[in-house]
Formats: sequence, C-alpha cells, structure tokens
Amino acid sequence: MDMLFGERLDFAIEADVEPNLEPPSAVWGRMCVWCRGVALGDLGESRCALYPAYRSFRSLPSNLDRLWSEELVGLDDIAAWNFLDGLLYGHHGDVEVPDDRTAEVRRRDWTFWSAHDFLTNWGEQFNGCKAFILCPPGGPVRILSRELPGHMGRGVDVSRAGLVAAVEGFTRWFEQQARRLEGGRA
Repeated sequence: MDMLFGERLDFAIEADVEPNLEPPSAVWGRMCVWCRGVALGDLGESRCALYPAYRSFRSLPSNLDRLWSEELVGLDDIAAWNFLDGLLYGHHGDVEVPDDRTAEVRRRDWTFWSAHDFLTNWGEQFNGCKAFILCPPGGPVRILSRELPGHMGRGVDVSRAGLVAAVEGFTRWFEQQARRLEGGRA
C-alpha cells in the first residue's frame, strides 16, 4: 500500500516498498514526489533503490537555508535553471555549453551548488527527471523542473513547512522499513 507523506497539492512524497521483500534486504520499492499536484518521477517504476532519495531527503531540511545565493537574485526560472544546469551539468536544457573552468573550479562549484540538485541522481524512479531546488530567504521553496506541464512554466512554489513535514515523514518511514528489512523490529 502506497504511503503518502504531505499534501499532493503542495508538496508530498509517495512511496511503497516491494511487497515480497524479506530480511535481510535493502529497501527496494517505488516512489514519486508531488509538487502542486504534479508527480515528478515514476511511481509505476518498481524495484527502485529508495536509499539514494532517502539520503538526499534526510539532509534537505537542515540545508534549506543554504539553497540561496546572491547569484540567483533577479533570475527568472529559465535563467536560474540555465545557471544551475550549466554549473553542475554543462548544459542549458538539452544544449551543451562551453565550459572553460579548470577542474579545481568545477569541483569547487559542484561542492557549493550541488545542494540545489533535486531528484536528478536519486534512483531509477527519477531517471530523466532533472530538477533543482531553491529557497529564497523568507519565501517558499521553489522547485524547477522541465517535467512540469507547460502552463506551469519551469517552476512551482511549495511551502517550506509542507516540504519539511513530508520529508520528515518519509525519512521516519524509510528508517522503519530499513530496520524491518535488516531483521530488526520496525
């Protein structure tokens, strides 16, 4: 049975474990993230590793305040997307951009800006779902994704409180599943 953490019309994480897993096992299952009623990721993709998403979600609430920088001030969603996509992946959308940074500068940029990476390498269920996350001071959390319907543009706002509550619920649930599948009590 799918578990839903949060509100689909704000921010939610929907997940389930594979029904026939027996200890000892890693937590395998399926999941997606809901942002303003739009599912990001493929809830139908079964037998996905859930640990990469758990690991990334676990640190997200404590990192929200560092998901903003002066370089982002005044950028619209497309410009912010291109800025982050260029620094982290060397692209603006589907177009590769020239990158004359040294390896040291690329590593430094990755270390600083990779906290904005959202869903991109978080498991098979998010394959092809590159997204970025921003959190302007005093404002809502902004999720940028090309997977959003055209009428929504490239980004949506979700509430900080809703995101934190969903993440905390999901991480507690994942930890219970991990203990159960290690052979311990859930």
